[in-house]
Amino acid sequence: MSSDSVDFCIGDITSRYAEIHPEVEGAISRLSSINKHVNREFEETLAGHGLNQGEYRLLLRLATRAADNRLSAGDLSRALMLSSGAMTNRLDRLETAGLVRRVPDPRDRRGVMIELTDEGRRQIDAAVVEQAAKEIDVLSALSARELTSLNQLLRKVLSSLETRSAAEKAG
Repeated sequence: MSSDSVDFCIGDITSRYAEIHPEVEGAISRLSSINKHVNREFEETLAGHGLNQGEYRLLLRLATRAADNRLSAGDLSRALMLSSGAMTNRLDRLETAGLVRRVPDPRDRRGVMIELTDEGRRQIDAAVVEQAAKEIDVLSALSARELTSLNQLLRKVLSSLETRSAAEKAG
């Protein structure tokens, strides 16, 4: 088994703090480091497509959640948890870039639908495909069986955290 940058630090940390479990510290530190690497790759992908994370999420929502690549501005605001002001700013930028357009809502004369343009579809498709390739590369060190095991383990941890968070909010 090869060593990594976390191995170097774990010995020092655990020699000073007996309360720290070396395997737990190693797992948490590795998750954090991997996240930094993946986020850096994601930011590079977005920059290459002239997008930020919020714009990417909005375009992705239109491309994947709407059968006709259209959603009301209100539905988008709720889905992305944005205020109407923040949504307006984001839509203005994307509309100026030619990635979305505002069209009248056929169900509500006062309403506006946000529609993904052909250029918007090309941009989000290209960004998603590029990022997917980078993420596959990140985890290419694992076999298919290891990747399945990793997902099962991470799902177990995340599910536990989500259950705990929901219980704290309810109580």
